[in-house]
Amino acid sequence: MRAWAIHLATFFGGLGLFMSACSGGDSGGGVAGGGAVGSGATAGNAGQGGNAGSAAGGGTGGGSAATGGNAASGGNAGSGTGAAPADAGIPDVAFVYDPPEAGTPEACASVTATASKPPVDIIWIIDQSCSMAGEIAQVKANVNGNFATIIQNSGLDYRVIMFANSNYSTASRQVCVLPPLGAATCGANNPPNFFQVNRSIESYDSLSLFMNATYWNQIKANLRPGALKAFIEVSDDQSNNATAAVFDTFLTTGGGSGYFGTTAKRNYVFHSIVGVNVPLQPNQPKTTSKCSSAVNAGPQYQDLSILTGGLRHPVCDSNYSVVFNNIANSIVTSLACELVTPPQQQPGGLIDWAKVQVEYTPGGTGTPQLFPQVPNAAACAGDGFYYDNPAAPTKAILCPTACTKVKADSNAKLELLLGCLGS
Repeated sequence: MRAWAIHLATFFGGLGLFMSACSGGDSGGGVAGGGAVGSGATAGNAGQGGNAGSAAGGGTGGGSAATGGNAASGGNAGSGTGAAPADAGIPDVAFVYDPPEAGTPEACASVTATASKPPVDIIWIIDQSCSMAGEIAQVKANVNGNFATIIQNSGLDYRVIMFANSNYSTASRQVCVLPPLGAATCGANNPPNFFQVNRSIESYDSLSLFMNATYWNQIKANLRPGALKAFIEVSDDQSNNATAAVFDTFLTTGGGSGYFGTTAKRNYVFHSIVGVNVPLQPNQPKTTSKCSSAVNAGPQYQDLSILTGGLRHPVCDSNYSVVFNNIANSIVTSLACELVTPPQQQPGGLIDWAKVQVEYTPGGTGTPQLFPQVPNAAACAGDGFYYDNPAAPTKAILCPTACTKVKADSNAKLELLLGCLGS
């Protein structure tokens, strides 16, 4: 049997898809009509089409001459059209004969979707008190280069919300982000990637001001509910008006509910550029040792970083390029092992989630490797992936071994092999 394939190049939901019809199978549920073999004096009639799709050509009548009658004549080509196809309204596509490669089975070709990473909303909170002029200069000098460049080059769907005043009464403490990240007008939005909520932040009040309804409503207007939220707090002091526990409760069950995940599964990470004396990883304990120019070590901010797996860097560093590189790369790698699944309804039919695989191409051009699907995180053993919700997945999450490979490969190419689409 020969394979007949449909080639369709289209974008659906932002993903480039290649679709091939199943060889020898039904298209949209239709059954090919087959002419009945003629017998006796009655000519063989062509079979009618199935419920969906036109009938194929009828078979040739094969009846022998009956006594006293004429020999049967050949059957005519079937022309039944059946009921309206289930995918009515889908644009027509060109049919091209695509012979199978020698030695390969004539099977349904997989639909392939380029894997995309989840979106991230990055929230900067900048202390603008009198001791912060030098640190603010470092932020402005590095946010467009060392930070934004890494985020942009990663291919992430990112958005930056700057919570600080661009029109502070003291010019050296104004937080004004220039193009290309910021707008040409200081303090203005530069959609879709940059938004500024103008409010002067002082030594102790960054967390309490964030929760204030006036400013929270402005911040919320630019957040995307499903996006990972990455906070970057820059302060040489401490939050005295709100504890880490109060802030986390606001985000997960209070006014921020629906944007930051839950206490069981937080959807945010809190990075701190604060008064610690050395860089600290999430698994290292809180410190009271402060760097030379800081007022204190910022224990409430440290608590949030430890709780959410965030980094802690000294605010006293004279050059923030390394700090910004580390935080930007941490954000990128935290999303490297999660892939957004496309809508189940595709132009060629429905995705069978049980048949999806992840294809990893090392360096973007190496020999592809398949990551098989496992039921859940506990079933991970070697390369593989699982869904966030097997019944209605929104993300495919790589198992730790596969994740380690991808994180170490800055040019990794990932694709979702969606299997053969059904009706």
